[in-house]
Amino acid sequence: MKPQSKLHPQEQAQQHLAEQQTQQPAALEFATPEAMLRHDALHTPVPPSIVNRLRDSLAQMPPAPRRAWWRRLLGQ
Repeated sequence: MKPQSKLHPQEQAQQHLAEQQTQQPAALEFATPEAMLRHDALHTPVPPSIVNRLRDSLAQMPPAPRRAWWRRLLGQ
């Protein structure tokens, strides 16, 4: 008689996926410190309290002064 320990292909795939999720992530290597900081900034969420404080601070800033019409015309 066949042993019942063999899994169906779908069950094997699910077990393999579960094993991959429990493994430690591979160590990353960066060429420069700036690359490491960029990676960290992309993967670190900003806390909502910081977002709210920044939004409030930007709302309180005075509008930028308008340039003279002749500077805008000449691109200066």
